[in-house]
Amino acid sequence: MAVAVPLANGRTELFVDDEPRLGQRLVKDVTAAAQAAINAKGSFSLCLASPVIAALKDLSPEAVDWSKTSVFFTGENLGANKSYADAQDAFCRKCGVQNIYYPILRPLFSTGSGLPPFAVKEAAAAYEALLRNHPSIDNSGKMPSFDLLLLGAGEDGHCGSLHPESDQVKAEGTVISICQPGKNQIAVSMDVMCAAKKAIVLARGAKQKDTVRRALSGVHGLYDCPVGLVKAQSTSWLVDKAAFDNFDRTSTLHGGLPSLLPCDRLAELRETATKLCAPGKGFLAADESAGPWLRAGHAEAAKIPDLIDNRAAYRALCFSTPGLSEHISGVILHWETLMQEDADGKAMVDIIRGNGMIPGIKVDKGYNKKGMWGTPVGPLGHPEVATVGLDDLQQRCAQAYKEGARFAKWRNVLQLDPEKGLPTALAIKDTVHTLARYASICQSEGLVPIVEPEIVPNGDHDIYYCAEVTEKVLAAQFRALAAHHVYLEGAVLKPNMVKNGLGGPKASAETIATLTCQTLLRTVPPSMPGIFFLSGETALNEDNEEEATINLSTMNSLFAGKLPWHLSFSYGKALQKTCIVTWLGKTENKDAAQKALKARANANSDAVFGKYKPGSCASVGTDGNVMQAAGPY
Repeated sequence: MAVAVPLANGRTELFVDDEPRLGQRLVKDVTAAAQAAINAKGSFSLCLASPVIAALKDLSPEAVDWSKTSVFFTGENLGANKSYADAQDAFCRKCGVQNIYYPILRPLFSTGSGLPPFAVKEAAAAYEALLRNHPSIDNSGKMPSFDLLLLGAGEDGHCGSLHPESDQVKAEGTVISICQPGKNQIAVSMDVMCAAKKAIVLARGAKQKDTVRRALSGVHGLYDCPVGLVKAQSTSWLVDKAAFDNFDRTSTLHGGLPSLLPCDRLAELRETATKLCAPGKGFLAADESAGPWLRAGHAEAAKIPDLIDNRAAYRALCFSTPGLSEHISGVILHWETLMQEDADGKAMVDIIRGNGMIPGIKVDKGYNKKGMWGTPVGPLGHPEVATVGLDDLQQRCAQAYKEGARFAKWRNVLQLDPEKGLPTALAIKDTVHTLARYASICQSEGLVPIVEPEIVPNGDHDIYYCAEVTEKVLAAQFRALAAHHVYLEGAVLKPNMVKNGLGGPKASAETIATLTCQTLLRTVPPSMPGIFFLSGETALNEDNEEEATINLSTMNSLFAGKLPWHLSFSYGKALQKTCIVTWLGKTENKDAAQKALKARANANSDAVFGKYKPGSCASVGTDGNVMQAAGPY
């Protein structure tokens, strides 16, 4: 079987089978690589380590013109020529391979193992000169590039004479390494191995289980598993079943759901999350159950009839905006929109994908304002609340994936009131548990979860109370995600910015940026690839679009190069308000509305790079501002 495995250094192909078939696979791959190289440039350069030699005994003399092959060895003790002899016996004589090069000048073979110390350096220099000047090796880059590199995985993670923690593994920019002083041993460097056009690693037997797990998962130190550092232009692992046993059920592999999920599912989650976190890009939150104009906080926009045809027309307008994918990686949809078509019968998910973006889905079912029994009434006018929807979430996630969604959103709401002690420990515990449970269910069905513990800005509190509570909530959230085995590399976070209450003392953009990033750096693991802020409500005398863009830009400007995650936006009203007011439900305003959406999306792209200039993007401003709808949507 062949499965794709997420590596710490990229992706590779992994072939797992019985040992005889692995040998057949190796012969097939070597033959194909040889034929391709000879067809392309008239020669084939093969570099190999001694453990792989025996597996090449079945190469067919008739399959390729092997006389055009040059064989090089990754490394060996000087004065010993066992690898040379083994290669001759296994396949070179049979296949007519004439050019075989050993890491030592041939005349020195007769001197035995008692070579003077200077011979090691001389042999290394000679071998480097050979590799740098041989016509079958591509030397157009910094390092010689073999057509094919064949390695065996050692039980301690070594490969090609490069041993764990030794200096030759750490050497950068070198072609030849002098290994283990006193043993007269040299080897091609890790840089040369990584420069190969293709590498194949062979691992067989139960004793290789630990090496395979560590190398392919990246669960190792910088230099204690050299074979795990090999990242050629194309890499394949050929592993027998004994060496692969329990590989994808090892809980330490990725620190989460991998103990239960197959490797290809993990790879898909990681790939989706990586695409969502593309440089300069964020989310368009279009997951309102009603027309988004009702939540835009604008008097004239609120007059647009909330009809399904109007919702379809507006959504199609947004999703088909030319060039929107330059700034938007994912679009969060309501269930209605996931199944919806435009006036011409084209599915919304197809419009989104056709415009270069990834469809996502809101899967929570909101909350009941009656709230949690016994908790105080907060600034939203109701007790603390618990979001519902876990009961049938597994089935709905599976259906959403089938319909084209590749990520999901779930929002839990917390209120702040320092006098009443809000949020309570009960509300925090319920919030983080529910979000962690949701995230694990999403990942089991192939959806990247957006984890959204939203602390609403309603109230009269200052920014410092918001910072204190946000840190407490996020710390608890990541403890819960770990307890539920959530794969952080396949998830993203959607938190509130640390801000003052709407009725509290106004904080500057610099203070918001500093306290927000400080809080995130204290609580969010670097393994989480992206953080996408919700914009949150703003006061009636503030331009919510401009405020959200400025805050994000200030964070990325003040903390440039200091943040381990993609720090971006997941805005609804803060992306759409000017677009909605420009459109106002009129077909003739479509082009102008799309330009307004594109402009604000572009402004937020600039903010992700910390380069937005306040006022440079036109907005409707505070004209027509009214109190925005609160509660679930």
